Amino acid sequence: MSRGRVVATAAAVVLLAACAELNKLPGGSYLQERGKANAQKIADNAVDTVASGDITKTAAFSMEQEFYIGKTIAANVIARLGGRALPPEHPAARYVRDVGTVVALSSAEDQTADDRPYPLRGYRFVVVEARQLNAVGMPGGFVAITTGALETVRSEDELAAVLAHEIAHVQHGHAMAPLESARQQEHITSSMLAGTDALVHQFFGKVVETGTNFVLDKGYGKVNELAADADAKRTIERAGYDPDALARLLSRLGGKAAEGGFMYRHPPVAERRKALGAASPLVARTGPNPRAARFEARLSTVR
Repeated sequence: MSRGRVVATAAAVVLLAACAELNKLPGGSYLQERGKANAQKIADNAVDTVASGDITKTAAFSMEQEFYIGKTIAANVIARLGGRALPPEHPAARYVRDVGTVVALSSAEDQTADDRPYPLRGYRFVVVEARQLNAVGMPGGFVAITTGALETVRSEDELAAVLAHEIAHVQHGHAMAPLESARQQEHITSSMLAGTDALVHQFFGKVVETGTNFVLDKGYGKVNELAADADAKRTIERAGYDPDALARLLSRLGGKAAEGGFMYRHPPVAERRKALGAASPLVARTGPNPRAARFEARLSTVR
């Protein structure tokens, strides 16, 4: 059975079950009769929706739509994280943007046909003033990272690893999947509820809204998070960074450091470290280290 037909079947079951719930609302026989009528109408609409092929219509957004969606989400994320982003000309903001751009171009070299195209207006890296360790990859190429995260990373390699993880979410469409699912659900629901009572529409509007918020707040799921870790490791190695940088960062994030923010949406640290593999011993560099000097100079402004 195709994914579209599975979604249609599931939607029909949920809709019919909800109509049964409507029978329990105060109102006596009138609502009970309307519940039966609505259930019959939904069943008829479900058959028509599948038969017409309407169920297979794409729910994908264009890259322009994705950009504006991402811009709106980014504004909301900044507000939730702390409400103030560093200005683009701030040394730390410029530094994050420079490192992020290198990593994004490296990640694009590993792009597949199933990935999202390179963002319409490139990647946008935003530093948000907030104590919590957090980083978020959003639709349209928007990536936010907190000053708390910048205080936690100990090298440019670790910063690159965090940004690469979030870029992987954007590139693989993890950031768009919940929105496209919600859009498809909305289309299916609209088709199946045609001709039913306004009360039923209002009831399901709340269901869709709640479901979408739940998915967005809970993150992208263990499989996608571990995949983003693996991609980040490959991406930063291709860009000339230490491929074990993410594993090194995670090795320090235990106890309180692993609570909230960036960590609560991800699998346990131990599981992520195991999937990444053991980090090789860190070899001390001799002589001048321009990368380390650059890292200290740029991020000293937020530490």
